Amino acid sequence: MTIFGWDEKYSVGIQSIDQQHKEIFRLLDQLFQALKSGTAPQMVGKTITELELYAGSHFHREEFFFREFNYPDSAKHIQEHQKFIDKIAALKADAKAGKLDSTFELLHFLKVWISHHILVVDMEYNECFLKNGLR
Repeated sequence: MTIFGWDEKYSVGIQSIDQQHKEIFRLLDQLFQALKSGTAPQMVGKTITELELYAGSHFHREEFFFREFNYPDSAKHIQEHQKFIDKIAALKADAKAGKLDSTFELLHFLKVWISHHILVVDMEYNECFLKNGLR
């Protein structure tokens, strides 16, 4: 059972960004599955690090386009990215400390956050990006 499954409703209509979002969903689900199955802490930590690096790279790419296209709501959007980064850092610290209960709570937060972020916040840049030729 996957709790971080991709659905076409998350598509922002820009193929490269959709692919990156799919990978973030995959990594979040991989992390959930590892925690649920009791995978060794070092493997959980490795997955969190992979998620942290990949999400950071994705956010930098979006933020590059914000600057490139003079996206008017970039400051608000970047703050949203920082919330995710902060939660990943907390997740990493809790996993390292063996606090699995709080790790599952943080995963729940990330599930809600990623869904809202893509469906609401990312959809706001859609028109700007498409107008500037990003496909």
